[in-house]
Amino acid sequence: MSIQSNLFDTLKGLVNNKVYPIVAPQKTTPPYIVYQRISPFDTQTIEGTQSLDLARFQISIYSKDYNESLNIAESVKDAMSGKALLLGHFDDYEPDTFLFYQKIDYQLSDDIFS
Repeated sequence: MSIQSNLFDTLKGLVNNKVYPIVAPQKTTPPYIVYQRISPFDTQTIEGTQSLDLARFQISIYSKDYNESLNIAESVKDAMSGKALLLGHFDDYEPDTFLFYQKIDYQLSDDIFS
């Protein structure tokens, strides 16, 4: 299974299966989660660049209510605990959509979900 499939399976129960890669479908009602790969991790060796099964992912939680977004973010952290390295977390507000959001960055690998 891919990292993305494992992420979906890990997070889907937190927001009634409303977990999407890169962007949520138009008119999706919050709360929902969007995830995207930010960058792969490659290692430089004497033999050249070697791709590892590691990547940095950002998980974004969107909600109409700030406290709800925080609570879901904490649930995401609980679900990801022991499965990924937490790199950062910040929150903000999108005035165009009137949604609060939490963005959580993780380092993930293919084998962490097994």
